[in-house]
Amino acid sequence: MKEIERKFLLPKMPEIVLQSTTCIRQGYISKSRDSVEIRLRQKGDAFFMTFKRGQGLIRDEAEIRIDEADFNYLWPLTQGRQVEKQRSKVVLDSGFTAEIDEFSGALAGLFLCEVEFGDQEQAGAFVPPQWFGAEVTEDAQYKNKSLAENGIPD
Repeated sequence: MKEIERKFLLPKMPEIVLQSTTCIRQGYISKSRDSVEIRLRQKGDAFFMTFKRGQGLIRDEAEIRIDEADFNYLWPLTQGRQVEKQRSKVVLDSGFTAEIDEFSGALAGLFLCEVEFGDQEQAGAFVPPQWFGAEVTEDAQYKNKSLAENGIPD
């Protein structure tokens, strides 16, 4: 499955009405220099293992649901490569849904926003709202895997 998304750095948490907020804990089995990303994620009470390949706007992605026991067994393999965040969703005037991540712990103060698209044309035509900051879609430093290993970029 292809994932087509654009990512933006937000200067602060926007003062808008949010649809929902979920606690997310994720860790990476793979290291940032590996060509394939292997991620564990706890999203509320659900647990997942995700495989991603590629960089930038379009990436290959496969996600499978795992049980809590398997998650807990594998979680120690992510030591030193973990992030925690609150993910909030908001429907934009364009009809697309933005996912806003407010990071905690060592990444506190970082706010990122992602918008997923059905195809490359939609992604290219998307005009971000004024409250979005700089686009970081192509900046590998803002991939969650890199943030988990290296912290907030300078």
